[in-house]
Amino acid sequence: MTAELDLSPPEVPEPTFLESLLRYGLFLGAIFQLICILAVILPISKGHEHVADFHKEVDSG
Repeated sequence: MTAELDLSPPEVPEPTFLESLLRYGLFLGAIFQLICILAVILPISKGHEHVADFHKEVDSG
């Protein structure tokens, strides 16, 4: 019962190139999804109203 405890840090292998690529790709994908969600939730500039005004001018004149 007096076994010594191994308190050295575990050996973790270095990530391969494909693992790193996958990791950063997932981060970029998550950021892109957040930007898309924010674009849907937050109001956008008045570009749509601008188009509606243009159609009113075309119809009246």
